Amino acid sequence: MKKIFLILLSTILLVQNNCDDNPVKPENQYPVILSLTVFPDIIGLQDSVIVICNAYDPDGDTLVYDWITDGRVKIKGAPDFDLFLYHTYDNSRVFYPRDSVVPPDTLWVKCFTRDVKGGQVGGLVTFIVKNDSGGG
Repeated sequence: MKKIFLILLSTILLVQNNCDDNPVKPENQYPVILSLTVFPDIIGLQDSVIVICNAYDPDGDTLVYDWITDGRVKIKGAPDFDLFLYHTYDNSRVFYPRDSVVPPDTLWVKCFTRDVKGGQVGGLVTFIVKNDSGGG
């Protein structure tokens, strides 16, 4: 009986050691964008828009935001020549049309949100630049 108990105990300890060496890692879930909103969606050449990315991470990870433009849009807080602003913690950003935009024209901004563990999701918004900010 004692011999069976020792064999059983040895087997349990061996299995337990093997399990500890290769634990199952939980799979990272991608962030979710609930909405990507631009306000206002029609502006004049001297106006600006704000883009808000309402997102969360199902795992509770901290999110960072990457902002990319089509080149005819300036990003507040980025060097004038940059078309992107990476790894920000702000889920909103202000954008301005560049002087080279000839209205009326549709411009775009992309936002990617990442959880810094490999999960990423993105979206795109557009807005219109007209000769006056009244949109008419």
